[in-house]
Amino acid sequence: MDMLLKLKAFVVTADTGNFSAAARTLHTSPSVIMKRVDELEWDFKTTFFDRSTRRLTLTDTGQSYLTHARQLLRSYSDMVSGAILNPGTIEGPIRIKAPAVLIRQGLGDLFIRYRAEHPLVQLEIIASDRGGNPAEEGFDISVGMDQMTYPDVVEQVIRPFPRLLCAAPAYLARCEPLLHPRDLIHHPCLTFSLAGSIWGFNSPEGRIEVDVRPVLITNDEGYLCAAARDGHGIIQLALPIVADALQAGQLVPVLEDFALVERWVKIMVPTARLELTRVKLLFDRMAMHLTAARDEGLFPESH
Repeated sequence: MDMLLKLKAFVVTADTGNFSAAARTLHTSPSVIMKRVDELEWDFKTTFFDRSTRRLTLTDTGQSYLTHARQLLRSYSDMVSGAILNPGTIEGPIRIKAPAVLIRQGLGDLFIRYRAEHPLVQLEIIASDRGGNPAEEGFDISVGMDQMTYPDVVEQVIRPFPRLLCAAPAYLARCEPLLHPRDLIHHPCLTFSLAGSIWGFNSPEGRIEVDVRPVLITNDEGYLCAAARDGHGIIQLALPIVADALQAGQLVPVLEDFALVERWVKIMVPTARLELTRVKLLFDRMAMHLTAARDEGLFPESH
């Protein structure tokens, strides 16, 4: 049991980035968390964290051990819940990662309904657009626009997720006209942090990539949209985020003849987790929801 407590302290500290946040999550004191992590490092004769900065950073060894620690804790949880002996039992934890925009666009309601139908299931939902291998990150199900394919991970590609380049009419009225993607280098751009500063476009001549000039970088899509509405520059965002502003005339599309390079929505699950009925059932429902959302126009086409 002591080893499980140490492993849990290590994993939660890695997830939260510091001992104080881990202590709040695990309802104990920072000194207890620190002691457990120190003891675990002593047990394995290695160092898991770089403690030279205010925020703890995993060492390469720590990153490697973290994957195995997550798997051990999940296996223990499955054993305690009886999922190993009774894989058809619909109870136990499910850890999910999905973009906030998709959670707001219907996945959140699906999770509530699933919990109501299966009250013995515990859902942990992480709102994130960041890609990654769900097996290594300890997620049972992951939804996103990750372009990578991973071994021992089942994936179902849904469709391209529409994004749009747009700006406020007031901003466009006072600047030089945008005729080609390369003109963006002369304009302030408002950038979603995970999108980066290299913006890709399709054209009759092939793919075009432009290294834009970001004046605002954030992972808050709503804040980016508000900044664009106020005339601070040009954004590229998911169409559901800017739909209301477009309808109200607060934003207008730009460079419509040059479509942004598509990013595909897909849902992923580690192969081993599909053996658990609770995970397989939720995975299937999420895939059905996303497919239905596509067919019903939740993901409208961008032009």
